[in-house]
Amino acid sequence: MSSSNAAAIRRRVGAQGVPAPAPTPNTPTSSSTSTTSSAPAQMTLQQVITTVDKRLSQLETIVQSNNNNATNNNESSDLPLVVDEFNNRFELIVTEINSLKDIVMKLQSYTMEVNKMLVDERIHILSDLGNNSVTSSNAGSRVRASSPNSVDLKKMVEQELNNAH
Repeated sequence: MSSSNAAAIRRRVGAQGVPAPAPTPNTPTSSSTSTTSSAPAQMTLQQVITTVDKRLSQLETIVQSNNNNATNNNESSDLPLVVDEFNNRFELIVTEINSLKDIVMKLQSYTMEVNKMLVDERIHILSDLGNNSVTSSNAGSRVRASSPNSVDLKKMVEQELNNAH
């Protein structure tokens, strides 16, 4: 602490005996901006801001011009590609819908064939049962139905028909 006090006293004493130098302005002079070969020049804050501002302005103009050119080129060159892509997707959807329609039609025709076959078999069974019951009633007690299962089947079919209505 004594060394700092001594340094402060020397400054005060030196300030009284030597006239104060003229204050220098904060703006640099042309001599201070020139560079020497031994060390790079120090830039002031104002110079740094100005240089950065110029560079940013140049970059912004370059980017904007590139974006404008790219946008104009993309809009004109990408339009046919987009239309082709939409057309391809539309055709794919149409193809899939047609394929689904064919599948549904085949399924409906198959179920109709199966239903027709079942109805034909039922008609055949009922006609056979009707013939057997007529022959058994005509022959009296000595002729019976061909098998006990046919009578049971007839009852089951009649019950099913009655339940269906």
